[in-house]
Amino acid sequence: MTDDYTPLLSPQTATESTTVGATAPAFRRKWLTVALLVGINLLNYLDRFTISGILPNLKDASESHLDHDVSDSQGGLLMTVFIASYMVFSPVFGYLGDRFNRKILITVGIIFWSIFTVGGSFSQTYVQLLIARGLVGVGEASYATIAPTIIADLYPADERTFMLSVFYLAIPVGAAMGFMVGAEVAAALGSWRWALRISPPIGLALALALFFFTRDPPRGASDGHAHEDAKNSASGLEAFLDDVRGILRVPTFIWSTLGFTAVTFTSGAMAQWAPTFVYRQAHEAGSSMSSATAALAFGAVTCAAGIIGTLGGSWLSKRYAPRTGAIDSYICGVGMLLAVFFMGISIPIASYSMPLFWLTIVLGEIALCLNWAPSAAITLYVIVPQRRASAEAVNILMTHLLGDAFSPYLIGLVSDTLKKHYNMTAGDALMLSLFIAVVVALLGAAAYLRSSKTVQRDK
Repeated sequence: MTDDYTPLLSPQTATESTTVGATAPAFRRKWLTVALLVGINLLNYLDRFTISGILPNLKDASESHLDHDVSDSQGGLLMTVFIASYMVFSPVFGYLGDRFNRKILITVGIIFWSIFTVGGSFSQTYVQLLIARGLVGVGEASYATIAPTIIADLYPADERTFMLSVFYLAIPVGAAMGFMVGAEVAAALGSWRWALRISPPIGLALALALFFFTRDPPRGASDGHAHEDAKNSASGLEAFLDDVRGILRVPTFIWSTLGFTAVTFTSGAMAQWAPTFVYRQAHEAGSSMSSATAALAFGAVTCAAGIIGTLGGSWLSKRYAPRTGAIDSYICGVGMLLAVFFMGISIPIASYSMPLFWLTIVLGEIALCLNWAPSAAITLYVIVPQRRASAEAVNILMTHLLGDAFSPYLIGLVSDTLKKHYNMTAGDALMLSLFIAVVVALLGAAAYLRSSKTVQRDK
C-alpha cells in the first residue's frame, strides 16, 4: 500500500523516509496539510475569543440590542457553554477519528461551526446567543480532536514536537486576534454582531482546500507501523470503552492531562476576563481607555507571549531531550511554577502600575505557553497510534470539564458575589476572583512534575 505519505514498516525506514528519501511533492503536501490545519486552528481560536473582546458591548442591552443586560456570570457562561459542548462531543469525534477518514470529519465539522457562528450574530436574545455558542463547540470538537493525530502521522517523534508547536502557535495568536478583531470590528461597524461574521467564510475556504488538496495520512506511518496495523477496526460502544480503559491505564497520560487541565483553567479564565480586568482597572485609576483599546493591548501581549512561549517550549524540548527522557514533563512543570510567580504579581500590581502589570503578565503568559507543544507531545508518544484520536478526546474532555468549561463562569460568579455582598468595586472584585486561576496553576505544576517519574517507562 503506497501513496505520497509513504506508509512505513519500521522505525528505521520511518526516519529515512522523512529525511533523505521523502520526495519533494510529499514534502510540499505535508507542509500544505499542516498550513491548512494551522489556518483553521487560528480561525477557531479567533472565533472562540471574539466573545472576550466584545463582552463590554454586551453588558448594556441598549447597546447590544439583546433582551437584557449581561452580567459577569452570564458573560462567563457564554464561554462555558461553548466549552461544555466542545468537550462532550470530543469523545464522539475521537471514536470516529480512529476509524474513519479524518479530513472528511474535519470538513463537516468546520461547515457546522461556520453556520452557527454566523447564526449567533443574528441572536435577538441572550438565550439564543447562548445556544448558538454551544452549537459552535460541536463543530470545533471535530477539528481539535483529530488534527493533532494527523500531524503525528505525518512526522516522526524527532520532528513532531516542532510541528506541534507550529500548530499550537495558532492558539495564542488566534486568541489575540479574537480580542482585537472582536473589539475593533464592533467599534468600527457599530455592532458586536459583525465581529462574529469575519472568520466563518475564511474557515469554509480552508476546510474545502483541506478536503480537495490533501490526503488523510496512513495511521502510524511515522512510528513505523503498517497502516492496517495502526487502524482501529473495533467498533461499537464496548470497543470505545476498551480504548478509554487502555488510555486511562497510562499513568503519564493521567498526570500530564491533570497538568494541562490547570493550563486550560488558567488560560481560559485569563483570556475571558483579562481584557475586561484591564479596562476596569484603567477606569478606576481615572483613565479614559476604551474597551477596544484594552482588548487590543491584551491581544498584542498574548500574541507576542504565545509565539515566544510556544516556540520556546519546543526549542527547550529538542535542546535538552538528550539529557533526560522526562524533559517535556520538566518544561511543563517549571513553566507552570514561573506562571504562578509572575501572574501572582501581575494581578494585584495592576491597580498601582499598569507598566509593571504589562511586564509581569507577559512573562507569566510566556511561561504558561511553554506547555503547549511538550504537553501535546506527551499525549501522543505515550499512547499507541490506534487510540490517539480517542486519547485526544479523553484529554479534551478531562481538561475542559475540570478546566475552562467552568473557569470563566466561576470567575464571573465570584466577581458578582464580591460586588454584591462585600460592596467592592468591579475592578477589585474581578482582581480577587482571578487569584483562583493562580492557585489552580500551582496544582498543575505539581501534576506535571509528578508525570516526570513515569514518562520514560510509558513512552
